[in-house]
Amino acid sequence: MSEGIVSTITYEFEFQAAHQLHWHQGPCRSMHGHSYRCELTFGGDLDANGVIVDFDVVAVFVESTLMACLDHTYLNDVLDNPTAERIAAFIFTLVADTPLPVEAVRLWETRTSSALVRRA
Repeated sequence: MSEGIVSTITYEFEFQAAHQLHWHQGPCRSMHGHSYRCELTFGGDLDANGVIVDFDVVAVFVESTLMACLDHTYLNDVLDNPTAERIAAFIFTLVADTPLPVEAVRLWETRTSSALVRRA
């Protein structure tokens, strides 16, 4: 690769979960569910095989860790005040605690609304 070029990859997955925002004055105060879509972006140097990280390695982590704690759950039992921003930050922290070179997490709560957490 040429010097000055930065490479990233993005892995996307979906999960279903319910939550409620007790402080909210609108309909989000009541328990409701979303079909969340999450994008994990990884960055770094390419290894000898020409990849940042193998998509299969990411898929195993997503299935064994993220899906295991998020899919078909009541998110209020997983974290306090589960806003899209806080869920994205929670996911970012879980990934950052591994050797995977995470750069950003974008969590889509609806088709038109998402939260982005990234390295500063």
